[in-house]
Amino acid sequence: MIELTAEMIIEIHDTTIQRYGGLPCILCKGTIDYLVTRINDEPDHFKKAALALHLIALHPFNDGQKRTGFQVSDNILRMNGLCISASKESICSVLCTIAEYSCTLDAIEKWLRENTQELT
Repeated sequence: MIELTAEMIIEIHDTTIQRYGGLPCILCKGTIDYLVTRINDEPDHFKKAALALHLIALHPFNDGQKRTGFQVSDNILRMNGLCISASKESICSVLCTIAEYSCTLDAIEKWLRENTQELT
């Protein structure tokens, strides 16, 4: 597995903001560095992906937390031959729940395990 870096997450964020709009700015790079360390130290790819989605609640950017967290999480799963198979409505619902601080890391991981399938 490729080791994730803060620069990779920032690049994903910046590309997302450029492509879909929003306010650019990093509020706390230390939060991103912390998250990268946690993700890279975790051996389980579902837990890695859950940590990436947890970025939403940590709010390291001015805008684009949900889009960035989802993209990083999806990238982690795809590098492991998996993809998120949930409906758009289910994805939006879980992302908003995370953003509202109403979803634990364990619940995020459970949702990913239940809404992921092998790439075909």
